[in-house]
Amino acid sequence: MAKKKVAKKKLGQRKKQAVSMNRKSGTNLSAAVFCNAVSKSESGKTNCRDVFTSFLAWAYPTSYRSWFAILTLYNLPPGTTTIVVSISHGRGKKTTLAKAKIKCPPEDLGNIINIPLRHKFQNEGLYIVHFNVVGTTKVLKIPLNVTTRPWPKLTKKELAFLQNNPSLLHSIRMVVKCSNCPSLYTFEENVLAEEKLENGVLPFPDSGLFKCNNCGHKLQLKDIQGQLRSSIKMSVIMFRKGGR
Repeated sequence: MAKKKVAKKKLGQRKKQAVSMNRKSGTNLSAAVFCNAVSKSESGKTNCRDVFTSFLAWAYPTSYRSWFAILTLYNLPPGTTTIVVSISHGRGKKTTLAKAKIKCPPEDLGNIINIPLRHKFQNEGLYIVHFNVVGTTKVLKIPLNVTTRPWPKLTKKELAFLQNNPSLLHSIRMVVKCSNCPSLYTFEENVLAEEKLENGVLPFPDSGLFKCNNCGHKLQLKDIQGQLRSSIKMSVIMFRKGGR
């Protein structure tokens, strides 16, 4: 009698494993989008803000770009499924960006998950973000373009406009952490050169490289500086248009 119970239990386990494998092999990676922010509504819906298909860059390597991938999946097996997200450029090797584990309820009605991603881009061009279900050959590929922007120089008229309107945005500070040690540095981009920086605040180096005082690691700052200057320039353009 005991042997029959053991045999029956093993048969049930094999059936569950077979169902799980069938569900897993049939997992459908339906779609994915990239966005800058994610939130949940009161009804449980996923809200994506600032959906995009490309990044803008002012220098390479870029500063680390952070974003979210919103992924839709169907037909997940019961239990936990692992999704590996990687990125590739041209014929280069894939770089793993993240691993996400999803717990599926007994009734699979579809799953929408958000996966935080972070990457430093070395070159411009078309990148491919790969979503792979571990244990299967299922892969979803989403293109992501990195475009180089011209250096944001302010014209004489734009600089004169700022000088005549000193209350407008003309400087931005950024706290930068050394990627090799805990040291923090505050850099300021100020397009009005006659203004002096406060104690402890550093100007961006012309070369874009800053050597950490603590560990000697070189920080690549040119792309960050370009982002800040672009924000100042766009602010001036918008205020000038509004004043006409």
